[in-house]
Amino acid sequence: MTELTIPMNQLLICGGLVALCLLTSRLRLGLSIAFAFTFYWGFIQYRDLFFTNLENSSPYLILYFGSGIALILFALFSFVKAE
Repeated sequence: MTELTIPMNQLLICGGLVALCLLTSRLRLGLSIAFAFTFYWGFIQYRDLFFTNLENSSPYLILYFGSGIALILFALFSFVKAE
């Protein structure tokens, strides 16, 4: 049996925040919270890949964080844009 590496309290906080956003019809904010959680734990889980296997290869880190920043900018633009 595999062990869950993401702490359950952080999963519950994320799930609770997303559920609260969905209950209050703040869909974009809920998606942004889910994205931020996934982005953060994706980096934490694969940091060994970035720092040991890729031998501190900065293009991969730049690509990872650049795509994250681009998605955050798209989300901010959609928040500002009138519906």
